[in-house]
Parts: sequence; structure tokens; C-alpha cells
Amino acid sequence: MAEAAVDNEVWNEPAGEAVPKRKISSRTKLTGKEKAAIFILSLADEDVKKILDGMQEDEVRELTRTIARIGSTPQDVVRAVRQEFLDRFELQQFDVRGGMNKVKDMISKALGKEKARQFLKELQQGPKNTPWEILNAMEPTLVATFLSNEHPQSIALILSQLQVEQASYVVDYLISDVQQEVILRMAKLGSLPPGALEDIEESLLTELEALGATRGGYAKEGGGGVKKVAELLNMMSRDLSDKLLAYLDEEDNPLAEEVRKEMFLFEDLLLMDDKSFQTLLREVNNDELLSALKGTDDRLKEKFFQNMSERAAEMLREDLEMMGPVKVADVESAQQSILKAARRLEAEGAIVIMGKGTDDVVL
Repeated sequence: MAEAAVDNEVWNEPAGEAVPKRKISSRTKLTGKEKAAIFILSLADEDVKKILDGMQEDEVRELTRTIARIGSTPQDVVRAVRQEFLDRFELQQFDVRGGMNKVKDMISKALGKEKARQFLKELQQGPKNTPWEILNAMEPTLVATFLSNEHPQSIALILSQLQVEQASYVVDYLISDVQQEVILRMAKLGSLPPGALEDIEESLLTELEALGATRGGYAKEGGGGVKKVAELLNMMSRDLSDKLLAYLDEEDNPLAEEVRKEMFLFEDLLLMDDKSFQTLLREVNNDELLSALKGTDDRLKEKFFQNMSERAAEMLREDLEMMGPVKVADVESAQQSILKAARRLEAEGAIVIMGKGTDDVVL
């Protein structure tokens, strides 16, 4: 739609209901909000209801305000807006990868975090043979309660054997002082000699018998150390990981710096070369990208824009402009999802993230 001067006029309304309306013509340059309003107005009532039901209150308020200002719209403008919507839809990247991680994402959005964990338990089959399998399947709140009377060193050893995501949830439910001690001790854990965890395993199995555990197998050697703590902090909320890093700084600054070098934060995406960045973008869906970029600094936004087609970048800018407030937790969740994709691609050798860890890159 070519740019042109905008015609504005006040249309006749019943007394007390005068609304300044914008007269739309084929020469009018529409804003993103106006395009959304015109698209909504072109839909059947039942479809409009479904869309509005999925929007936040402030988004509905902004949309209805825009609709109230729009007068009669020519059919060629309506067709152009609907065509642009279809173009956006076709340009969107869809992640159709299956697996348990996808199941977790889907049911977490549909059921909420707590119900999703319970649902995932029902998907798991077969008996749990080791205490680590049992603890990984338990609610994190129960694991935290179960470990509450243990010494921080024992908790550090136990958590070092759990899946990173589960361990991060458990740490979140520990009291603040214990969190700090456990993270510090985990960071200092080195490789353990064979059999070092056997006594702990036997003791845990005895205490977990009520849950139907069966004996068999031993924990892997090691499991702690700087890398494990970095992975753990990456999974936590930014607020909690910052607090625990600050504590590590006070207790052992060189150790804290080692942990930082192993950590991978959303801002570190700036370190990626353009080819790697474009590979990552193909793995990210539009909704996650929008939430992740909400509130990020301009440098990182530009990094995304520069690695997209001009049209896709323009659409993303418009979507960000139209987007209402987003919960911090939702922003962090979206960023973590993108970081998980980046870590997976790096492990597969598909991308290179320069400047993190100890592996140097020769260009």
C-alpha cells in the first residue's frame, strides 16, 4: 500500500458518542494496529470470539479502540490486509520436532507447570531402579522436603546426579542459605572415585522404599563441578541465578568466574556469527521470538532483524509494536527455549558460539 496523506474526519454519531474516525482509502498507509483491526472486522463473529478469547485484556482494549476509529474500508484494502496475513502465516517457521521436550512444552502451556509434571509421570513406564530415577520423577517440592535435613554436601552430591532441569527446580524450593551452600559445594565437586556414592545410594533406596523403588545400578561417577553448576544456573530464573552467582563471588571469586565462562545467557547470542544465527532462527517459532525479544536491548533486537529478510524483519517490528505487556516469567521461558535450541545446535556442530567456555575458534 503506497504512502499518502491521511484523511481524518469526525463521522456523525448519536449524541455523546462522537468518535473521531480515520477514513481509509487504497492510498492510506496503515499502522500495524489498523491492519489487525481490519483483519478482525473481516472475520465471522464466531472466529472473532475465538481470537478475542485468546488475547489479554489490554490487547483487547487496544484493538477495540482502533476498531472504533476505523470507518468504512474499501474492499481492495481489506483484501490486501488479508493477503498480508496469509503471507505472514506462510513465512512463519514451524517447529515440528517431536520428542519428550516437545511434549513437556505442549502440556505445560495447556495444563500449567504443576499439572504437566503429574501428567508426565503417567507417561513414564517401567519400575525405577535407582534413587536418582525416583528423585527425577518426584515433585521437586517433595524432593526438597526429603533433602531438607541432609547436610549441604550430601545435597550437593545428590543433586549432581539428577537431571539439570529437575535439580534446578529442587534448588528453587530449598531455603536461601541452603541454596547458597549447595551451589558452592557443587561447583567445587570434582570427579568422584568409583563407589564413592554407593553408601548414599543404599541409604536413599532404603528411605525411598515406600515409593516402590527396587534395587539395582549405581550412580554415574562425578556429576558436579563448574560445568554442572553453570547448566543448573542457566535453567533457573534470572533473579535466583544472579543471587547465587553473587554469593559465589563473595565466597570464591575465581570459582564464580569459571562458572560464568561456562554459562550461556540470552545476551550471548550476540557472539554468534551471522550464518550460525540464521541457522538458529530456523529453529525458533514466531511466538517464542516475540516474547523473548520483549524488553531486550536494541543491539540484540537488531541482531535478529539483520539476519532476517527485510519483509520478515518489518513484520517482527510491527508485531513487537502491537504487543502488549508480557510477564517476566514468560519472557524468561521464551529465552530459555531459544537458548536450549542454541545449545542443542552447538552440540550437534551446526552452529558456533564464540567466546564461551574454553574451546577456541579459528576463523
